[in-house]
Amino acid sequence: MRFLPLFLSLLLSACATLNEQQCRTLSSAAIGEADGRAGYPTTRFDDNQQACGKYQLTLDRDAYLTGRARGLQDYCTPDNGTRVGLRGERYYGVCPKEREDAFLLKYWPAYVQFQRESYYGSYWAWPYRYWGYPPYWR
Repeated sequence: MRFLPLFLSLLLSACATLNEQQCRTLSSAAIGEADGRAGYPTTRFDDNQQACGKYQLTLDRDAYLTGRARGLQDYCTPDNGTRVGLRGERYYGVCPKEREDAFLLKYWPAYVQFQRESYYGSYWAWPYRYWGYPPYWR
């Protein structure tokens, strides 16, 4: 019971997207560009706005979206699709239509590989290491 306040403070700090220094020093466009490079959806703006609101600071939505669009140019590349998939990161459907197909063409095989390696490395997959994957049992 005495660890409950510590747990709650850690939980709440994990939800914060920006700290006070970042809210004061970074422009809305820079925050948007970083979020775009990370592949966050537009709902991240609301989280950032709420985090900066604690310090009586606001973000410019238009500048944020402009910066986010620049960041998405770096995120929505085939090479990054492979990187994101191999890390097992979630794709939020943020790429523009003209770049999404090339991104997903590399993302999905890499993500499937991540899932397969995660599963076969788990404790519950030990029989498959010896006898193979179930379709080969037939």
